[in-house]
Amino acid sequence: MRKLSLILSILLIFCCPAAKASQTEFPSLDAFLKSTLQGEDRVSVEAKGDLNSDGLEDWAGVIQRQKAEAAQTTQLYVLLRTQQGGYRVAEKSMEAPVAGAGCCWVESLEINRSSIFIQNNAKTATTMEAATHQFKLHQGQWRLIGLKIYYDDHGPDNPHSTDTDMNLLTGSVIEKKQKGENRPVTKKSRKKFSTYLLKDFNFYNGFGTE
Repeated sequence: MRKLSLILSILLIFCCPAAKASQTEFPSLDAFLKSTLQGEDRVSVEAKGDLNSDGLEDWAGVIQRQKAEAAQTTQLYVLLRTQQGGYRVAEKSMEAPVAGAGCCWVESLEINRSSIFIQNNAKTATTMEAATHQFKLHQGQWRLIGLKIYYDDHGPDNPHSTDTDMNLLTGSVIEKKQKGENRPVTKKSRKKFSTYLLKDFNFYNGFGTE
């Protein structure tokens, strides 16, 4: 009996780290964060709202991690509230490295209309681009259903801007272009989009347009 107890204890020691790493249900949001955040990790942006129309307040957040002797990374987590009051990890994006300092960053995160809206900004000395990706649980998959990209070039040679609104479910594309102080020109078209899943999201502004 003692030998069996010893074997079970050893197995428990080796299994616990793996169990923690694969844990998907937590009694509270604090318990999830305590289990997920390490060292200098932090939640950079977060949002609450109902994502699956069950009347419960779900949670989405971007976790920023500082790797030892490496660049920072970001990862989007989606947690659904359970009827028991806890949270379940429903999906998470890729853990993607953050581009060069001052170039790119997550501007905002919002839950609205059962969707997650995440805005990423990128800039150079004369250009600015803001991309808002809309993710939703659609037919059993957390997928990209909408994308808005605003691009502004305020350089002295050819100032212009482009505002593009894409619906990946219907294929609708509305593009508004403006040069300098001229009146904007709107063009409507249709495009067959591929399926882009939240789990593959890499925080790249062009995600969903390839």
